[in-house]
Amino acid sequence: MKPRDWTQYLPDFWEALGQTLYMTALSGLLVITLGIAIGLVLYLTAPHSWRPNPVIYHTVNTVVNIGRSIPFIIMIVILIPVTRVIVGTPLGPAAALVPLTVGFTPFFSRLIEANLRELDQGRIEAAKVIGVTTPQFVFRILLPESLSGIIGSATIILVGLVEGTAVAGAIGAGGVGDFALTFGYQRWFTELIVIAVVAMVILVQVIQISGDVWIRLRKHKR
Repeated sequence: MKPRDWTQYLPDFWEALGQTLYMTALSGLLVITLGIAIGLVLYLTAPHSWRPNPVIYHTVNTVVNIGRSIPFIIMIVILIPVTRVIVGTPLGPAAALVPLTVGFTPFFSRLIEANLRELDQGRIEAAKVIGVTTPQFVFRILLPESLSGIIGSATIILVGLVEGTAVAGAIGAGGVGDFALTFGYQRWFTELIVIAVVAMVILVQVIQISGDVWIRLRKHKR
C-alpha cells in the first residue's frame, strides 16, 4: 500500500493556522478590553472600595458569575441566534468571535478584579484624602500599579482562547482544531493530527513566553 502524502494538506494547514491566529488575536483584543472595563466596575463599586455601589456591584457580579458557570461548548450553542444576527452566519472564524468574546470575558474580568484588589488599601485612603478624581485614580494609580498582574492575566486568557478556538473549530469555526478533526481524525491521518498538536503547543508557548518576558522587563524598569 502506497503511503499517503501528508504534504498535500499543508495549504489547508496554513489556512487553518491563519484562522486560529485571527480568532485568537481579535477575540483576545475584545476580551481584554471588555474584561478590564468590567473588572474596573467590579473593583470600584465593591463594598469598602473606591466608590461603593451595591446595586451596580451585585448586578455585574451576578452576570459575571452566570457567564463563568456556562461551559464554553454550551455557550457556543446558546449564542447561535445572536451570532447569526451579528455576523450573518454561525459558521466560520468571524462567527466564532462572538462566543469566544462572551465566553471568556467573564473569566478575565474576574482575574482583573483580583489583580486590582492587590493594591494596598493605604494607597486608596491616601488618594481619597488628597482629592484624587476617579479617572486619575484609575489611570495614574490603579492600572499602573496593577499592570504586571494584568499582563499575567492577559497571558492566561490568550492561552485559553487558543484552546477555545479548537473547541469552536470542532463545530464549524475553522482553525487548527477543525483541521485536526477534519483532515486528521476523520481520515485517520495521524501525521496531520501531530502537526496540528505541535502548532497549538508552539502557539501557546510563544504567548506564554512573551507574557513572561514582558512582565520581567517591566519589573526591571521599576
